[in-house]
Amino acid sequence: MRRIVFLLAAAAAFLSCAKIPLIDTMPRWYSPGPRSRGGGYAAGRDSSARNTPAGKGVYIAALRFPEWASWRDGDFRGAEAVLFRDSVEIAHCAMGARPDPDRIHIIDGHLWTDVAGEGQTQVFCDGKHRLTIPDEELLKGFLIKNDTILTLGQRPGGRGLCYRVNGREVFSSGAGTVFGHFERDTSGTHFSYGISIRKGDAVTTEYHIMNGADEIATITPNKGGVIYDICVRDGTVYRSERRGESPSSLCLVIGDSYHSMDVSDGEDILLCRLIDYEGETMMKGSSMFGTLLRHWIRYKGGIRHQVISTQGVPDIYADAGKLAHLITNRDGRVMMAAIGEETISAQEDSLYLRIRSSSCADFRGGTFAAALSDTSGRKHRLLLNGRLVPLEFNGYFTSLKIIQ
Repeated sequence: MRRIVFLLAAAAAFLSCAKIPLIDTMPRWYSPGPRSRGGGYAAGRDSSARNTPAGKGVYIAALRFPEWASWRDGDFRGAEAVLFRDSVEIAHCAMGARPDPDRIHIIDGHLWTDVAGEGQTQVFCDGKHRLTIPDEELLKGFLIKNDTILTLGQRPGGRGLCYRVNGREVFSSGAGTVFGHFERDTSGTHFSYGISIRKGDAVTTEYHIMNGADEIATITPNKGGVIYDICVRDGTVYRSERRGESPSSLCLVIGDSYHSMDVSDGEDILLCRLIDYEGETMMKGSSMFGTLLRHWIRYKGGIRHQVISTQGVPDIYADAGKLAHLITNRDGRVMMAAIGEETISAQEDSLYLRIRSSSCADFRGGTFAAALSDTSGRKHRLLLNGRLVPLEFNGYFTSLKIIQ
């Protein structure tokens, strides 16, 4: 606790002092790569047809509009998804009249998008058409394996979900809601969905866990309990679950084995999801304890990482035993980045930079990067190892991934 108080005090002192010069270095693996006449990488555009992984770099996806479009007022004409690699545009794709950031995906360094309308969903890779799905779906799960495209789509209007392979329906549920992870390993392709059921006077959710078209388990939370997340690894079902009404009943469940987490009775759990970290499946979440916001990673042995703060911390990112996170003010403006023991200014005069979601930052191989959207204009910035790199366009960032 002394260390945490010291870090918070240091952060406050940092903000009150003169601006410290930013670290002016790029990652050691950074290399700009060849540019095509259209502003992208010539090799990258051709390789998308082969679904080959792209080169090392920081990949940032964004939703961009023409300079004249007032998208904040609902003018979405000319919307397109854009993919940058290390601040250089490498791909783009039109997003139609109803652009949705949840339909923009970074997979293996390529820009995958899905656009729904007129009773079907079109899937594109780097702007090239790859697949037509004969129904309107929001793709909640998206996996690419060589020339095979696996999708898990949520149908609008409560019409359920559908698992497809190259657009062909393999499994569907007319009432289910996609829940948990959509993943593939040597044991199969796994996903789960929830269906509301009535038990006496109460309504609860029944969770169905699937391997392709085959159901492998059905789970219903205990009375007063909550299931936060579900995944399947090597054929074993994992879930993060609160067994009763008390937060102290939080458990990591591995198959039929329950592992109680160290949670205080007065700790209000806000979020709890499963992650793969250091070769194990762990729980990553946040909670309130009085006026303190806690972000943590828990595993069978207890707490692996933790950040406690009275300030805004949107999320934490762990890499090889080291933590990184952003610190915001009460209005959500990003003020600093904390990378291990180091705190770095993330401000620029006259700019109001925010992180729109946790998926807009990543920490890998000692490199921390965050895509910060300028909510008052279009002077967005990529925070890369302490350096604010300009990326100016009319729109906002949607996600970021580091590939090594």
